[in-house]
Amino acid sequence: MIQKITGSGIFHIDSVKHYPIDYTETAEVAKAELSANAKPELTNHFKSMDTCYVIFLGYPIWWGTFPAPVRTFLSEYDFSGKTIVPFCTHEGSGFGRSEQDIKKLCPKSTVLNGIAIHGANAGSANTKISEWLQKINLTK
Repeated sequence: MIQKITGSGIFHIDSVKHYPIDYTETAEVAKAELSANAKPELTNHFKSMDTCYVIFLGYPIWWGTFPAPVRTFLSEYDFSGKTIVPFCTHEGSGFGRSEQDIKKLCPKSTVLNGIAIHGANAGSANTKISEWLQKINLTK
């Protein structure tokens, strides 16, 4: 929805190692990665962040923050002078501590107020997302 409204490009953050299909198993893997401050290897990489000025960073909330592959992504690049716009889905925790965690990993970037969408409402959040993008002045 954000890509369609803003006309921005899309880059998928995927780890080489796949997560289990079972929810409980995935939750346990995510918990272990969080405890270990893991940075799993990613399947693809940007050649350069030089032409990116605004980065919409989307993720689900796992154990109160973003998944470990997002930690890898944020650690691999220099986000100095960039604007990061977080958005997430959650099941009741909102952003958790993910926005603070982004600021810790990217201290020389600007992190705008993001939007947290309850997972059950994600498919019908177009109006809410449009209004949020207008509020932060990031529509085409």
